[in-house]
Amino acid sequence: MGDKLTADERKKKRVEKAKQNHPLGTCLLSRDNAHNRDLFPDGPFGEVDVAESICPSPDECPHYHYTEDQVSPGSEETPIHLLVASYRDRLCGRTLHNAFRHAKNPNRLYIRVIDQTKVNSDLEDDAGCFDHYCEKYNPNCQEYKDQVRIIPVNSEESLGPTWARSRLSAMIHWDFIHRNASPDLDFQPVQMQDFCMQTDSHMDFSDNWDTEMVDMFHLTQNDYSVLSTYVTDIGENNKDPTNVPHLCLVQFTSSIRNWGTKECNFLTKPKLTNAMWGAGLSFHRCHAELNVPVDPYLDNVFDGEEGSRGIRFFTHGYDVYTPHRVLVTHDYHNHQSNPVVHTWGGHGKNQVKHESEWKWMEDIQEHRRRLSTFGSTRVNMMLGIGSPPQNKEEETATIRSSRFGLGNKRTLSQAVEFTGINLLKKKMEVNKCGNLNWVPFEESPNYDLEQILSRGNAGESTKPFAINYSGSVVTSKFSEGIEERSFLENSFWNLIILVGIIVVVLRLSTRKRRKDEMYKK
Repeated sequence: MGDKLTADERKKKRVEKAKQNHPLGTCLLSRDNAHNRDLFPDGPFGEVDVAESICPSPDECPHYHYTEDQVSPGSEETPIHLLVASYRDRLCGRTLHNAFRHAKNPNRLYIRVIDQTKVNSDLEDDAGCFDHYCEKYNPNCQEYKDQVRIIPVNSEESLGPTWARSRLSAMIHWDFIHRNASPDLDFQPVQMQDFCMQTDSHMDFSDNWDTEMVDMFHLTQNDYSVLSTYVTDIGENNKDPTNVPHLCLVQFTSSIRNWGTKECNFLTKPKLTNAMWGAGLSFHRCHAELNVPVDPYLDNVFDGEEGSRGIRFFTHGYDVYTPHRVLVTHDYHNHQSNPVVHTWGGHGKNQVKHESEWKWMEDIQEHRRRLSTFGSTRVNMMLGIGSPPQNKEEETATIRSSRFGLGNKRTLSQAVEFTGINLLKKKMEVNKCGNLNWVPFEESPNYDLEQILSRGNAGESTKPFAINYSGSVVTSKFSEGIEERSFLENSFWNLIILVGIIVVVLRLSTRKRRKDEMYKK
């Protein structure tokens, strides 16, 4: 009797066999059971082989221009801004530890944490994310102190996970606008080609996850790609499983909600989804975070955040992909099964000084008074979910045209067709878990940041925003308290300089010609 195969050897044989039968992998459409028959009487059921291309025609493929970090050293150097919303989570410090220690280049990481803890608590959950990281996981934590920005917030003032994540988007916006003005910079400068990554506060990461996430992003060959899914359990960390979660179905509660997570197997590259996005993992260029920020007016929203942001990404030209590899994992058991009242840590009273006002939230809060609709109702109005509310046409238009609204690259009607979701009837009508064609759109310069960042928060009048290029370095036209010439002014003076140069050249040429004629005589 021969030697038994090891687990790795058995896995290798499975992968080889799968590649022979399904070269690009498979995705589950739905299982053939009574519930799914009621939902989709005509199917489809079972699995489908992943198609080789998502291009609707040879000359219509996703826009892919920026490749400076496609290979080393760029792939190991582009900054990654981690955005973490933590609610009384004793695992937050461990998440910082895991992110730094498993990164190939931890010096490229900049982590922003909305750290919601209870006042005067002696629970371990309220010890503070960075303090807990230093005390329990890394006594040399000061080596990363300039790469972590903790925003301590009183948990009793929290209005839900979407509320917290919107603060992180606002920080990215501020640090982009003020990236060239150090006195006004809140944390670290953000460039639009940096990577932004939203994740939870109870996570682990595979070895070299930072470079491998960048590699995965480039496999999409799409500047507008967003890698997102519901994250695999932490028990699979560093095991590189062959099956990955795949979001493609929704249901309706108070609003739109991801439902019935499917799976894909043996994928060789990320799989285009029907704009279904998961808040636990979202890896994208920072111009995506700037163009499609988390809506700060979704108070107490859980259902509605993910579906609305996925559709907003789509209308702005972004495409959500299921990651083909598991590089980030989620500690479901320790986070969900341990109530905070049972996690006594003996730290003494929490001495954290909580904050409630920030310069990067001032405009958002100031214009809040212009609105009368918040939360899930606001999501439903923007997306047209269910019957439209009476006498709300003007506010609906304001929401859709705001910085937190819909894009102008694809229409809401295109979103309905692409996702298979009948928003008006609140129903998933078509199963879109299989192969999809990319939906073409016309690009705008600078990923349309100038147009989007010129929008108001809530219908207020705004200043125009412009971006000036100098090679690959992007500079801002203006920010509050910073005087710079506008794009038009710069163009005017550039034209004057050009005319001056032409006049000088003509004069020198004329002078030379006259001198030559004189010598001939």
